[in-house]
This record gives sequence, C-alpha cells and structure tokens, in this order.
Amino acid sequence: MQKNVTVVLTNGTDLPTMQRVLWGYTTQNYRNFEVVLLQENPVAVNHSDYFFSVIICSPATLQAHLAQALTDYVVFADAHAVPREDFVEEHVKHREEGHYLTGARFFIQDAVFDTLTPEGIESGHYFSTSFLAQHATVKGLKAFRAIEPGSWAALLDYCLPELPFNFSNSSLWKSDCLALLQKGAWDERYPAHRYYREWPGLQQKSVKNTTLLMAAARDKNLKISVIVSTYNAEEWLEKVLIGYSVQTYTDFELIIADDGSRPETKALIDRYAANYPVLVRHLWHEDLGYRRQEILNVAIMEAAHEYIIMTDGDCIPRNDFVEIHALEAEQGRFLSGGYCKLPMKTSKHIAPDDILSQRCFDVRWLKSIDRLGFSNTLKLSAQSWSAWLLDLISPTTPSFNNCNSSGFRSDMIAINGYDERMKYGGPDREFGERLENNGIKGKQIRHKAVVLHLDHPRGYKTPESLAANLAIRKEVKQQKIKWTPFGIRKEAPTP
Repeated sequence: MQKNVTVVLTNGTDLPTMQRVLWGYTTQNYRNFEVVLLQENPVAVNHSDYFFSVIICSPATLQAHLAQALTDYVVFADAHAVPREDFVEEHVKHREEGHYLTGARFFIQDAVFDTLTPEGIESGHYFSTSFLAQHATVKGLKAFRAIEPGSWAALLDYCLPELPFNFSNSSLWKSDCLALLQKGAWDERYPAHRYYREWPGLQQKSVKNTTLLMAAARDKNLKISVIVSTYNAEEWLEKVLIGYSVQTYTDFELIIADDGSRPETKALIDRYAANYPVLVRHLWHEDLGYRRQEILNVAIMEAAHEYIIMTDGDCIPRNDFVEIHALEAEQGRFLSGGYCKLPMKTSKHIAPDDILSQRCFDVRWLKSIDRLGFSNTLKLSAQSWSAWLLDLISPTTPSFNNCNSSGFRSDMIAINGYDERMKYGGPDREFGERLENNGIKGKQIRHKAVVLHLDHPRGYKTPESLAANLAIRKEVKQQKIKWTPFGIRKEAPTP
C-alpha cells in the first residue's frame, strides 16, 4: 500500500530512547505512514521490528527524500518523545488545506521515562490519567490540558493560545514542507531546529491537546544564559551574585553586562567567578555615558545558549528563579516576571547569610525591618497554585522588563535586539513591544518568579530621555514596527 504520511523524527541521539519511541509508533491506530530518522550519523535499527519503513536521513538530504517519497503529508515529532496511539491519526484527522498544525510535548520524570516498557506503551497505561497525574513534571491545569482526551481536548485547542511551528510536534502538507526546506528551515539561526515562523499564505491550527507526545523531563531542560546588567554598584551586585550561586536549576551561564563600571566591579566579579557553581562571564565597554542597551546587545550575541533571562544587578533572585523560567519557557512567548521593590533600609540590611538561607524572601522577616506593600506580600507569599491563579487573574499586562523577563535568543535577534538610541525610561518595554509585533506574545509569571529589587538613586533619569523614548515607543506601536535599524545590526531589515 502506498504510504501517504511521512513522520520525521528530529533531534534523536540516544539509541535506547529512539527504540522506545519507535515502539510507540508500532501502536498507532493509523498505520499508513513511513518514519524518517533525521540523523547526521547512521544508527542501528532492526527494521524487522516495525510494520512501517524506517529511513535514516540527514537534514541535508531530507528535502531530496521528501521530493521522491510517495507521500503527501509530513508530521514532525521529537525522536525522544513516545507517541500516544492516536498521535498520527489526530494529525491526519485535523489536517486542512492552507493550514499547518502545531502541538507540544508532555514531560514525565526522567527515572520513570527510563523504565517504560514496550508492553506498557502498547497497553496505553503510560497515557492514563492516573499515571500522568502521578509522574508528570507539571500539575494542575497544564496536566489537565495534556491528558484530557476527546472533544474536551479539541475545545481546549480552539480556546487556548496558539503555538508556533516547531520540529517537536507539528505537521503540514508536503508541498508546503518542501517550500519550508527550500527557505532554510535547518538554518543555524534556529537552535536545535526548534521552530520556524515565516508562513505567508498559511494559517496556524493548534493540536496541542489532541496530539500527545511523552518525553523525559531532561529533554525539556533548556540551556540558559542569564544576563545581568550593572554599573558601579558593587554592594548590590555582590548580593545578586550570591543569589545566583544557590539556584536550584544550574544549567545556565551568568553574563554580567557592564556599562563601563570602575575596576572595583571587575575585581568583585573575578573573585566570585574563581569559585562559582556556574560559568561567570564579564562583558565590559568604556564608560561613555548611559549605554546599557549597547552592552545588552553585545551580551545577546555573546550568549552561548538558546534561552536568555534578562535581569539587573540590583535584583536578588529567589533560589527557584531560573528553574521557574526554564519550566515556563514556551515557543512563541516571552516571560514577564515581577519584582518586589524594597526600601533603602531593607536593601542595606540584607546580608549574605540572609540570601544563602533565603530568609530575605520571608514576608515576616522583611516586615520586621521596614514596610512591605500588599502587592509585594502577595508575590512573596504565593505558592504554586495561588501563584498560577494570581498570574491568571492579574490585570497587569505581561510586558518585557529588564528586572525579570526571558525569551528565546533567536526571537531577540529576529527583532535586532534593543534600540540603542533609547536611554533610561522604557527601552525594555519597547523591546517587548517589537517582540509582540513579531508574533511573540507575553506570558505572565509575576507571582511565580520572584526577585527582590534593591533601592538606589537614578541620576541618569532625565525628562529629555523619557520624552524621546515615549516618541519611539509611540511610533513602534502605531506602525507595528518589528525591527530597529539602531540595534545589533546597524542596517535596515532584509526584505
């Protein structure tokens, strides 16, 4: 029988995991498909174990294979993610001319994933509500969205926010896929080939809750670059460095983006970097006045990892700060965190041991020193469920702010970084507004990811800079501007 679907499994490296994934495809209700393992190097596959054809193909030869294949539809899926028995069927069921489908993955604990057996996959036990409720890495509404079957899942797909095209769970007609590949979908600008968004003439259709893929939590883990801006504030920066030394999530590098500080700042950074739990990098340029946006653009380009958290050298992170950003990261979104602004008395009072013990995030302790507003009390007191609920009902728009925001590096480069004309007073907001214009929407985490904002004077704040920045932001909003010619590259966007 002629196969009419090609399933392309991407990012596979671990053979035992890929074998487990291939077994998942033997359970599919819809059986008229072939599987392409997208691999740079050959892998040993026992073809007799599977009813479908398994083709080993490099990214460079995928286009040629699809052009010759007797199929008309392509499903992209992660080679580390086991499919539910209706995975291919759901993609076929929802396919539609003029559309591409986008889905996601669901994550379970690493140790549990490594014990999955062919028998359990075949029985469907691992996709049962009870199993996922016990072993999933996320709970509550997110877990409900991922495991709820049937018409409820279709309703959720219709109502909830869309996802961009991604190579972990998406599908499209082969003719559209060939056009995608001709445009360079495997370009190095798209780390891990995670997504591609330029789709003239095509509409997105979500299948996030109807197509279920299960992966190990380790495959969710992002490598992160945390960028901390600073200028001549060694007392505050030291407290921030202590905060990042006790993070529960350690797969990150720490970049200090220094807008021309004195030698004492470098000495402080060097002292901590010598015995720090993660890599610390110091980027500095000459002090020629307020040029924070310029050094931040340098930091974006110098960042080694695909995901960037932006924060300031006066913001002490709670020990789960990086972990929350990693767990909440989502393609097509930037994360908008909040901050708890402290008075000067409390800012001065916080000592290294208060940060190491996390005592400085205790509401009662903070109130024993000086006042603490209602909003800050809510942020610091919120637990997992209440933080989720507060973020859901918050009337505050999820904007990009340099105290506590994050996003994919490729999204930041796509809008050409920060506008270097802008001084103090809103350059980060303008940065977020261009992200929004380019299809990257804000996601609220102001009650989940917490930083303490230390008080300080702002001598660089002037009426002139505020007025100039407001004029730039007004133009960006009115004209839906995505790219600034005053950013990383000093040129107009490529058509």
